[in-house]
Amino acid sequence: MNRKLYFSQKIYLFFIYGLLVIVLLSLFFISFYSLYSKNIYKDAKTKSETLCASVQNSISTELKNMSTVSMNIVYSNAIKKNFTSFTKNNTDKIELDNFFVSRENVLAIYDIITAIIGPFQSASQVNLYTLNGICIGSGYFQGVTNVGLKSIPWYEETMNKNGAKNISTTSKLSNNIARNEYGADKQYLSLTRVFFNSSNEPEGIVEVLQDYNNVFSLISQLKLKNPSTSFYVYNEKNELVYPNSESLNENINYMDSIKSNNLTPSIGYFVTLGNDENVLITYEKIDAYNWTIVTSEPKSTVFRSLYSFEQGFIILIIFSIFFTLLLCFIISSRLTSPLSKLTKATKKVTISRVLNEKELILTPVNSNIQEISELYRSFLEMYDKLKDSSHEILLLKSEETKAKLQATQSLVNPHFLYNNLTNISIMAEENMNDNIIDMCHALCDYFRYITTNDETAVSLSTEILYTQKYIECMKMRYGEDLIYTCDINKLTENILIPKLIIQPIVENAFKHGFSSSPPWHLNISSNIDENKWLIHIEDNGGCLSKDKKEELLSTFYNLNKDEELKTLKIGGMGIKNVYIRLKLLYNEHAIFKIDNSKDHKTIFTIGGPIYYNKEDFYGNYTQL
Repeated sequence: MNRKLYFSQKIYLFFIYGLLVIVLLSLFFISFYSLYSKNIYKDAKTKSETLCASVQNSISTELKNMSTVSMNIVYSNAIKKNFTSFTKNNTDKIELDNFFVSRENVLAIYDIITAIIGPFQSASQVNLYTLNGICIGSGYFQGVTNVGLKSIPWYEETMNKNGAKNISTTSKLSNNIARNEYGADKQYLSLTRVFFNSSNEPEGIVEVLQDYNNVFSLISQLKLKNPSTSFYVYNEKNELVYPNSESLNENINYMDSIKSNNLTPSIGYFVTLGNDENVLITYEKIDAYNWTIVTSEPKSTVFRSLYSFEQGFIILIIFSIFFTLLLCFIISSRLTSPLSKLTKATKKVTISRVLNEKELILTPVNSNIQEISELYRSFLEMYDKLKDSSHEILLLKSEETKAKLQATQSLVNPHFLYNNLTNISIMAEENMNDNIIDMCHALCDYFRYITTNDETAVSLSTEILYTQKYIECMKMRYGEDLIYTCDINKLTENILIPKLIIQPIVENAFKHGFSSSPPWHLNISSNIDENKWLIHIEDNGGCLSKDKKEELLSTFYNLNKDEELKTLKIGGMGIKNVYIRLKLLYNEHAIFKIDNSKDHKTIFTIGGPIYYNKEDFYGNYTQL
């Protein structure tokens, strides 16, 4: 069966108004956020595509210039004529003895190369290699040297391309010139191709070198203005040309990402790399050389302004929602204030407030709504009738409860008197006259205590005091065979407990617990646990079996205290009397336990809620 939920009118109105405001603000935020993020993405994509295209054009121009220089040299008849003459005169390696013969050819080659490079330095260095390993260099180094041509990395690949251009990178000039002589740690781009003689046979190799700083100068400039953007250049083998792989800390191959994501050139995409980083990628192809230019920017950087906006806007939204909800709460509170007063007044209706003539639980309701005014008058009439009825019922209940408590308490008195007269009789038979006199004095004090019926609650220390007087009377009979101790926690001394609640259990110990051989030990202790007072009466009789204990507790837990009060009798009522009085006073808060788990020991534990003044004690339970 489904349980129906109920809400107050104020909460209902507040919920409706508040939800409407939150939905509207949320829709506004989502729409604005979506539009702003799209604009940021569009701008970042356009910037990335523009930067990539600019770098592609710049590098393409530099490569084209290098290729043009090499082609001009290859197709220069003047260079071919002088180079062929130089080759014929130097078939093995260059030597000072025969260099004079070729000097004019070398100078002519220098002049032609200088003219081809031009004043704008479209190449940093040009080298012409004979197939037997002689290099004629012009640029950073101008001179003729012997080189191990076949040991140069690009040699074999250049020869295999049979006149087509081959581009590679190098960090030193092939003519063995010291790097620090013309600038330390320089990187060069090398374009090589074979050139042929008139018989279309390979005659030599031309190498055009350009400084990295010139080839990729635009990237350096763009990096200063766009520090978060990274630029990568890959050759036809998908090998990284820029930046220098030695200075690159990343192990990401962007060509793999482009291939796996099937990206289209000239368009920006957000891609997740192998290291789980999300970046904006754009790439361009240099078709003439099959090179690839890649620009990359982290997504976190692209949307950094969006994140700042998001934080500020969220704070604004939170404050807006807070003040709007506050306004909704004030409006709903104003509208439902009369109903709230009536609701609070009904919750305050308790027996104690009904009986208090001076307490006013409902202030006048000033409302122009007719239904609320009628409801207010009806409630006042109902409350007045309830007060009259409660007074009558409470008076009857109080008298009934007081009578029950006094009836159960009165049973202790004759029962106690009966037992002590029996003890005096036994002591008289044994000629214990002095002890009888002392016992009679103690009994007089104790009887003054137990015969005072106007109070049903006393302090724990008072109850313990007169219980000790009773035990002293019994010790006169048992002598040294009886050993008793009292361990009373000082925090419990002023707690109010039912009168004559300990003596019946102590008396039960003398009757049943001390049926074994002496010495007999009796210990009474008290403590506080979970805001309840506890008294423990322990004897070393150990004659209460587990089955008897379960039977006894089962009988107590299942008895009807009202029915039991109709059949009260003096004999055999001790422990049951204690249980009934605890239940009459404390109901479900009463504590009554028996522990016989330890060998030759039986522990009775009784307890209840803690009260230090009689108004609270009577007011919360007996209503006396």
